[in-house]
Amino acid sequence: MFECLILGDSIGLGTARAVNALYAARCDVRAAERANADQILRWQIPPKRYGASVFAIGSNDAASPDLTKKLRNIRARIIARRVIWLLPYNRQRASIVSSVAATYNDETLDLLRFPTRDQIHPSSYHLVARALLRPD
Repeated sequence: MFECLILGDSIGLGTARAVNALYAARCDVRAAERANADQILRWQIPPKRYGASVFAIGSNDAASPDLTKKLRNIRARIIARRVIWLLPYNRQRASIVSSVAATYNDETLDLLRFPTRDQIHPSSYHLVARALLRPD
């Protein structure tokens, strides 16, 4: 069976709901409102090999070199064939997340592609889910 994980903050929660509504094999979800990288580092992650993982991390963190270190530590804990990072609307944070993704040859999906009302959350998680679930 194909195993997937969605990890992160409120953006991860919204994305997980939309993905799991569209995708028959439900993904594991480890996400919480207002979660930051420090909190996510303390979470128990199931010791699985995932086919795909989606990370929505960084929107609730200060853009700093410390964020880079935390994101790398989170990424090192996940075993997945494919990882897709959702880049925050904030360009400083998006740059940090993108640089960590590049370190691991991971993919990114820039949330800037999607309409937003608050410059933090997409207006439609359904659009994000569709972009994530499109065939390669």
